[in-house]
Amino acid sequence: MKIKTLAMVLAVALIGAAQAQEDMDFGAMMQALGALGQQAEEAGPAASVSPKALKDWLPKSLPGYERVEAGAEKQGMMGMQMVVANGVYEKGGKTIQVQVSDASGLGPFGAMAMAGWAMSEIDKETRQGFERTAMCQGYKSLEKWDKSGQEAEVEVFVDKRFMVKVEGSGLDSFDELTAAAAGLDLKALAAIKAE
Repeated sequence: MKIKTLAMVLAVALIGAAQAQEDMDFGAMMQALGALGQQAEEAGPAASVSPKALKDWLPKSLPGYERVEAGAEKQGMMGMQMVVANGVYEKGGKTIQVQVSDASGLGPFGAMAMAGWAMSEIDKETRQGFERTAMCQGYKSLEKWDKSGQEAEVEVFVDKRFMVKVEGSGLDSFDELTAAAAGLDLKALAAIKAE
């Protein structure tokens, strides 16, 4: 996730706030963004986990898959910060990617923007697949399956702080991805302390 993506998370949060107040216009929204940035810079960066701790949380392998890549980074902007770790796992021509983001350094608006779906109940189905909210290890999740492209995605919002995204391509079934998501130690993730 690049710095501009962090800015987009903040913008989405402000747009949501603006929609909640119908009388707030674009100029007022930009003033609110400037005020938010100034307050965040004055307060200093919020505590978040270290990139190493998040990278170390990534599993060395997933059921039947070998990890071929792992990395993490911390990004900051306007006194806010985000830590993101990525792991890539392969088996033959199939790939699963696990991305975990610590949104605690973004404050409450940032966390809400990252997981706006967590406040909804979704159940959509087409000939090609589905999108639905569910539970994964006791945490709310969003599941997506596109059988035409053999692509699947599970997002899990852990402890109102971590966003875990598991994506797969070239999969034979959605169950392959849910097995990978079920194999993640989400309780250990929730227990990681901020620096």
